[in-house]
Amino acid sequence: MKVNKKERKIIVDNYFQIGGVIVGNKKCEKCENAIIYYDRYDHEFCAYCNTWLKAACGDLTCYFCGNRPSKPLEVRTLADRENESE
Repeated sequence: MKVNKKERKIIVDNYFQIGGVIVGNKKCEKCENAIIYYDRYDHEFCAYCNTWLKAACGDLTCYFCGNRPSKPLEVRTLADRENESE
């Protein structure tokens, strides 16, 4: 995992580039790896386990949770991205 603190960018597995930061002194309870705060979805997750630490709020109109994927590092196809913009 690469971290660019100045630009708030984290690169996971040389593929996923997200806006966020590593949460200091916080580790995943399952695997003991670092926890990442994901700016776009206003939630923390473990990149190694690929799981959110908390459930979405459930409000479909929520700016952060409304389009949150089931897994933080979900691979989306071009068709998926085009459907989201409609």
